[in-house]
Amino acid sequence: MHHQGTAKALIVDMVREAGSSSGVNVNPLSDRQKKSQFAGTEEVIREWIDENGESIIETRSGPFTPTDQYVTTYKNNKIYVHVLSWNGKNNITLPAITNRVVKNAWILRNPAVDGNSWGIVRQHPWGLLIVVPEEYQNGVDDIVVLDVEGDPATLKKPRLIEADPSSVIYLFGDSAEVGGGLAHLQAQDWIEGWHQPSASLSWKVKLSTSSSYKLAMTYTADAHAVGSAFEIVAGENKTVETIRQTTGWAGDSQNFERIPLPGTLHLPAGESIITLRLIGKAKSKDRVRVHSLELISSLADKARIVSNEKAQQMRAKANWFVEAKYGVMFHWSTTTQPLRGPQKPYEEAVNAFDLDAFADMVRETGAGYVIFTAVHGIMHFPAPLKSVEAVMPGRTCKRDLIGEMAGKLQERGIPLILYFHHGVGDSEWVKAAGFLSQDKSGFFKIERDILTEIGIRYGKKIAGYWFDDRYPLQPFEKLHKATKVGNPERIVAWNSWILPKTTEFQEYYAGEFGGALVNPPASFFAEGGSAGGLQPHGLIFLDDPWQHGYPNTDIAPPLFTTQQIIDYVKACIAQKRVITMNIGITQDGKVSPETLEQMKVLQRTIREDSNASGVN
Repeated sequence: MHHQGTAKALIVDMVREAGSSSGVNVNPLSDRQKKSQFAGTEEVIREWIDENGESIIETRSGPFTPTDQYVTTYKNNKIYVHVLSWNGKNNITLPAITNRVVKNAWILRNPAVDGNSWGIVRQHPWGLLIVVPEEYQNGVDDIVVLDVEGDPATLKKPRLIEADPSSVIYLFGDSAEVGGGLAHLQAQDWIEGWHQPSASLSWKVKLSTSSSYKLAMTYTADAHAVGSAFEIVAGENKTVETIRQTTGWAGDSQNFERIPLPGTLHLPAGESIITLRLIGKAKSKDRVRVHSLELISSLADKARIVSNEKAQQMRAKANWFVEAKYGVMFHWSTTTQPLRGPQKPYEEAVNAFDLDAFADMVRETGAGYVIFTAVHGIMHFPAPLKSVEAVMPGRTCKRDLIGEMAGKLQERGIPLILYFHHGVGDSEWVKAAGFLSQDKSGFFKIERDILTEIGIRYGKKIAGYWFDDRYPLQPFEKLHKATKVGNPERIVAWNSWILPKTTEFQEYYAGEFGGALVNPPASFFAEGGSAGGLQPHGLIFLDDPWQHGYPNTDIAPPLFTTQQIIDYVKACIAQKRVITMNIGITQDGKVSPETLEQMKVLQRTIREDSNASGVN
């Protein structure tokens, strides 16, 4: 087609203008000043507007800041996502929407899908994922329509935070407006990119009463950032706090610490804009990353002290855990693949799971306990649970794999700890269970119901939990009480990844070290440290990176030598840091013979050495 390249460029220009307009967009063809731009392309442009005009005519600029990849517009409850470049992929990620449901989504005027609803949107706390297979991409402007609850304008950043001064007010990147080249990395949940003097981020907070607030910030900064400072401004109030080098186990650029700031900030009743800038001179600001800013009123400070005291009183003793020395973990779930051949449906795989062979294999490793995935990403529990079925029928199994597994392991003197994920990565579950609501109390009530039923059903057969997903705003006290049902001595960890602990309502540190033999500094577990007060614990993988998730693929070769594993486990034992080693397992229950042989040698070395020395 003649002028096709020019027409595409003009379409992109029209879309970008519509996505940046402060007023209501009009029909571009009615603008006489632009008619000359369409010379030779009128037919193509007119045809595009006839088919797609609703996405720009009588719309306003969309709630999401335009990028090189996309522009958004909106009208009524519809958001039009104009994808101008897929960067060779079949998906893009927009800012997260977690306080309302995307009721429907479709590709505008795409004959291949006949304009009907299509499952192309997935809502996660780390972003709104839009997936369009390449065969449905037109190469000019793929327009995905989102029908959302509420007013799309309220999704613009900074998003209004209606805060309660009696609780700690957390300001995260997902609600902040970023400028000057800053980027909010949604999956990691931090803000980085302090390259330009104009770089800043701002939050909009609405308060019922005026108050003065202490401040705390969770960030990471290496030695090159020393010399710079954070400037925090709200109206005529300003506080400047010097940046310090943070410490931890994750490396200079990722050693996040929660650091109380000595200044205070006074905020009036009503709406306030809080702006954060990085000022001063430093060798480099590139590796300064900000996770959150906390506003702490005197009421909130007192409430936190009371809450922490409760947490101390509720903590179970972890003596048995320390005496276990080391354990093993298995990521076996709905997405685990067999070594070869097609994957079985989940319930069929549950029914076929050979528990005698599994328990015998675990005994050969010398593990002092097992962590096993009860729920991993997708809410599908390998046992009959009424609390899950009440929300989504068909999401449990008739066979009680957990109960049978606990029994088989108990016969061999091996406690069972459950890995549990609340299903926030499961797009169907989050809608059904109510996570995508402004008030998430109903969602966490369902989680408490599940934990309560597990506690009643299994009692002392379940020795603890390892909770994944670092979603920070959870009713931890209520959840912790639910974890104790049927066995007050259960020990609990909430995975905060490389970020500081998210709550005092836990017994041991989750310690997601990954594929490295990590030795955290002593200060990390000391009072005031990022995991202060928790039983030291680490979690590494020995072969597959957590899960065997690829079909017709061998389990990855051992990551470490046997001697490296022995030396590391001995070092952990000497520091009373319990270590869990994740071993790749296939859907049919196979583990790597090489990894298993390493564990057998470890078992002989550690357990026989302990027996010889008379250590229990």
